[in-house]
Amino acid sequence: MKANLVIKNAHVVTHAGEFRGGVASLDGSIVAVGADDSLPAAERVIDAGGRTLMPGVIDPHCHLGVNYPYDEDMRTETAAAARGGLTTILLYIRTKEPSYIPFYRERSKVGADNAHIDFGFHFGIQREEHIHEIPDIVRETGIHSFKLYFGYEPDNPIGIVPATDGWVYATMRAAAAIEGGVVSVHCENTGVATWLKDEIKATGRQDLAAYSESRPPFCEVETVARMIFLAELTGCPLYVVHTTAGESPVIAEAARARGVDVTIETCPHYLTRTAYDDDLDMSAKISPPLRDRAEVEGLWRGIFDGKVRSLGSDHVPFFPKAGKDLWSEKPGIVSFPWELPLLVTEGVHKRGLPLTKLVAMNSFTPARRFGLYPRKGSLLPGSDADLVLVDLEEERVVTHDGKGTCIYEGMKLRGWPVLTVSRGRVVFEGGAVDPDSAGHANCVTRPAN
Repeated sequence: MKANLVIKNAHVVTHAGEFRGGVASLDGSIVAVGADDSLPAAERVIDAGGRTLMPGVIDPHCHLGVNYPYDEDMRTETAAAARGGLTTILLYIRTKEPSYIPFYRERSKVGADNAHIDFGFHFGIQREEHIHEIPDIVRETGIHSFKLYFGYEPDNPIGIVPATDGWVYATMRAAAAIEGGVVSVHCENTGVATWLKDEIKATGRQDLAAYSESRPPFCEVETVARMIFLAELTGCPLYVVHTTAGESPVIAEAARARGVDVTIETCPHYLTRTAYDDDLDMSAKISPPLRDRAEVEGLWRGIFDGKVRSLGSDHVPFFPKAGKDLWSEKPGIVSFPWELPLLVTEGVHKRGLPLTKLVAMNSFTPARRFGLYPRKGSLLPGSDADLVLVDLEEERVVTHDGKGTCIYEGMKLRGWPVLTVSRGRVVFEGGAVDPDSAGHANCVTRPAN
């Protein structure tokens, strides 16, 4: 057997362990993993020079085609993702139309025609009809993952339709009856946050911390507990997106101990920045908000204790922010190119996070949670050849010249991707994304037949 690609002389890391050797791929799939002398001959052999080879990053949480045209975002933002070592992204998409099925067909085709890396979808529940449509959605699209939003008032600046507990209960009841069904929830107590926002807004404050203080951590913790109650009642797996409060993983782990299937996700920005950082202003508004240093450290404790199991970026490329009014400013930032360097710098280098745990959070767990493992999130023979080669010692300062708001510009990070392989194809190498890889992508959420 002659492989298409062999990467050898690498420090290979999976969620389960690490070894010296490499990986071989043929026709987009892994065909051999092991010591260098056990790998087959190949059309192309890359000497990793001892750098770290891991499964490609799976980002289970992003939003594209919100402000900019969807086809354009799928080209530009998946190129940015490839630079960051991402090989699969899962988009939370939403429509206010009665049916998701035509929306899925259009979005999956346009995505496949434009994206540089594989992609898939979760559907946001935005009207009652979407809940009733869940069995048809599963059959016609293969989507098993549904999201509901708290924390948004009806007149919010990005047009999200907020959920009710009734919507959550009904969605969980439907998803629990589906093999692989899972419900994601944006957890903030909408009523409390609205009341506090009106109080703080009346003071005239426009600083970033005012937004954080208008929806304090207990708003999240209360709603996480409430969603766990409904998940336990219905037997539905629960995925808590973009967790900001150190207490949320604690109560989730207590629920897991009694058998509730709940997964806590956090994001690089909640692990690295605070609402009180001097260089940040209202343009760093994110929903839910950045917190203080105590919550940052609480999340890191959750990671080391195994209570925070998943990482997502919540990458969303909005138009340039207006910077005029904190309360009407759109919330959201971009993170694709830096999420892996941020975690290597802040986690691996500064705190001693094992690389195996990093792989578990940014690849293995998302793949398992959303039904992609072992095709994704694995280096097992037969898995997709999705790989990232990282130079753990390379230092570089973050610069941003793309879409959306970056809150990391000027930070010196240590540990950068130098090569990204998507289904056996090198899509990022030598500091550049292969322009011909646009349209190489597969949609990973699709009907079974």
